[in-house]
Amino acid sequence: MNKRVSPIDKADGTTFENLAKRVKNVHNATSSFAKGAVNQLLTIRNWAIGCYIVEYEQEGCDRAKYGARLLQNLADKLSIKGLDRSMLSVCRLFYIRYPQICETASHKFETPPELLVTRLSFSHIKEIMPIDDPVERFFYELECIKGTWSVKELHRQIDTKLYFRSGISKKPELLLQRVEKSGVNAILSVKDAYTLDFLDLDAKDEFSETELEQAIMNHLQEFLLEMGKGFCFEARQKRIIIDDEYLRKKGRKWSSMC
Repeated sequence: MNKRVSPIDKADGTTFENLAKRVKNVHNATSSFAKGAVNQLLTIRNWAIGCYIVEYEQEGCDRAKYGARLLQNLADKLSIKGLDRSMLSVCRLFYIRYPQICETASHKFETPPELLVTRLSFSHIKEIMPIDDPVERFFYELECIKGTWSVKELHRQIDTKLYFRSGISKKPELLLQRVEKSGVNAILSVKDAYTLDFLDLDAKDEFSETELEQAIMNHLQEFLLEMGKGFCFEARQKRIIIDDEYLRKKGRKWSSMC
């Protein structure tokens, strides 16, 4: 990002009162901007709040006084709609997970901060944040940006473990190679994954066409048989007659059997 946020000002010391004041100030400042930038400012606000909290936990001169109830005490002190204890906890985790938001990405599996802030809503980031593995988070960030997923779709992909189904978990270097080859702006060249969650296939690097066909046919056969009267599952492989010639599928081409 072009502008660097420097929310830490230690000139007046670090006390609980100053912590509350800083959080309220950054909330008021960001809330006054144009509505068109609300999402980006909300993301930056939440990161700054998380930064304040972590800094206070590490260096606050009266932190022992508030201890384990810090977030609840802070929420009570602020009385700002939406900034309850749960949300303050999210902000804290956001700062811990994404220290690069107001810096230059320094790790090979870190999405550039300008992309995180401008291409993902904070609701998207909240879905990804709980993931412990930084490579897995990186994968979902870039897949979400590339696919312009809704929050609901992102949740579904995480819930159905797309990261593991794609095979990237076993070869994370492939993700990095593809990103480096395409460039950051091209953002992700990971091959699109088909939504075949219902097949219950074990996660591995790749599947043969035969394995996929077999799994699909198993489910299709079961489905048609369950439909009962009026439906018939005739065969898994069936020859087709065109102009009195038998045809069969061979690889991706059709060849005559005459």
